[in-house]
Amino acid sequence: MRVFISHSFENKPEFDNIVDALVLADVPYWNPADVKPGGSLRDQLREAVEHCSLCIFVATHRSLKSSWCGAELGAFWGAGKPVIVYLADSSLADEELPPIVQGDVWERRISRVAARAKELIAQSAEPSGQNSRIGTSPVGDMTVDQLEKLIVGAVSLAAAEGKTEGRDATASAIGQAARSAAGRVLEGIRTTGRAATGTTDSWRGRILWVDDRPDNNTYERQAFEAMGLSFTLALSTQEALTILANERFAAIISDMGRKEGPKEGYALLDALRAADARTPFFIYAGSNAPEHKREASQRGAQGSTNRPDELFDMVVQALPQQDAA
Repeated sequence: MRVFISHSFENKPEFDNIVDALVLADVPYWNPADVKPGGSLRDQLREAVEHCSLCIFVATHRSLKSSWCGAELGAFWGAGKPVIVYLADSSLADEELPPIVQGDVWERRISRVAARAKELIAQSAEPSGQNSRIGTSPVGDMTVDQLEKLIVGAVSLAAAEGKTEGRDATASAIGQAARSAAGRVLEGIRTTGRAATGTTDSWRGRILWVDDRPDNNTYERQAFEAMGLSFTLALSTQEALTILANERFAAIISDMGRKEGPKEGYALLDALRAADARTPFFIYAGSNAPEHKREASQRGAQGSTNRPDELFDMVVQALPQQDAA
């Protein structure tokens, strides 16, 4: 097992210092000099990530701006492999790090980075159920762009959940919530990819979101957009019905109370079901009470919730059903 050193190529001196420390500690590492000229850099990096058991991220202002570093971190994070953050730039604070590594252990001393890497390499060599999945994660097949979308989507969904639950937006809380949300976003990416296979129907990738305060749902939409979905926004029941008269959507998400009335979500649902019995409809409002869920189902909705994670799961589950319709 080897160490992958994620760094900006502009940080060559910092990279060399890490290499020297790993060599002294007898820790094997993947050397970028092994990249074969004329071959695909993307493919060779992907292969290196898959065959390394942990990552040392050389954190500097330059590496934080690198899309390649972001994709490499996303690959290790998605595969459940450990990341050691080496704060090579003394001016960096923990909150400036990517959300997926915020709250993780980080080091400013190279000797401690190397020692920790040696310890983790030894652990990865031990047979265990957890380590047996290393190298088999589907994130290894993703492009840089897809990995970046996965990271953005997971962080956005975590932020939406934190907003709903009133959770403290500390670096540790955001990082832990983002890890939890990553599985949902990854499954969503798989689902939309399967739903889009073999079809040219653009409506299968579009959702109508009806809310007179669309800014309240920015994080939620960003999480869905990471899956490749797009949105049409409507501010009222009448505007939504006008749009629906001419366009088809994979799903409709609506709030409940609007300026038109306290139960406009149901007014829209009733009007929709009078003409359309198949498009999935979800209520995303302030209540998660069982009686409200039952009423929404009785009226013809596929779900009702005030939780971003539940909304995400319900919409993802509905997409393959629309694909089969």
